[in-house]
Amino acid sequence: MTPEFALTFPVTKVDRDVTVKFPVLVNPATVLKPGMVLRTMYVLTSANMDGSTDLVLAHKGDMEESYSRQPANSSDQPKMPPEMAHEIEGYRRTVWDVPNNFVLAMAQYPTDAMHLIYSPTGKNQDLDDERFSFFDGLLVGLPGGTVTVLAVEKESKADEAGIKAGDEIVSVGGVSTQNDLAIFAADYARAKKIAKDNEVSTYPMTIRSEGKGETRTVNVAMPPTIKGGLMEGF
Repeated sequence: MTPEFALTFPVTKVDRDVTVKFPVLVNPATVLKPGMVLRTMYVLTSANMDGSTDLVLAHKGDMEESYSRQPANSSDQPKMPPEMAHEIEGYRRTVWDVPNNFVLAMAQYPTDAMHLIYSPTGKNQDLDDERFSFFDGLLVGLPGGTVTVLAVEKESKADEAGIKAGDEIVSVGGVSTQNDLAIFAADYARAKKIAKDNEVSTYPMTIRSEGKGETRTVNVAMPPTIKGGLMEGF
């Protein structure tokens, strides 16, 4: 990413806990806010039941449920292999209490496979496990009260559209972000759905470059459709 993800992610220490300096969107459904306690990060190394090393799905529950990877009062869900359950158990019991540990992990782990275990309330028994997922290459936060690009993945669709770190995202698909990360995520999903339904190749995003008053509209490319892919070159 530009700038580097590890140097951009706003981790900080408050009292005995590691949290974020300002709200940041780590995936389309998760906004980290100051006061939420970051515990540890991981990339799964054990193979799961289908033989791959993909990370397990996010699990919300107590420690025992997360260890077995089963919802409460459910006996029909397959359990994880013991070696994987043991590995996840170790991560969930680990607490990093200095920001530098998160920075080092972010610098070493692949962003497309990295998970964060954190507590929304600050209580050890209340844990969420979320995977990082960016918006066509955008890491977005709220550093100064506006939806702002913190970093851009190289050669991503956002990068190709000319979006830079520091750009403020004013609207997506013609709908205002209202300086709210959750609204931005909803606007993003809506704009992509409309573009897909109408079989258009891009969706619009209105941005304001850092230090400038005027806005401009950029067009972010959609993934090619099967139909479009077959017709390319003819």
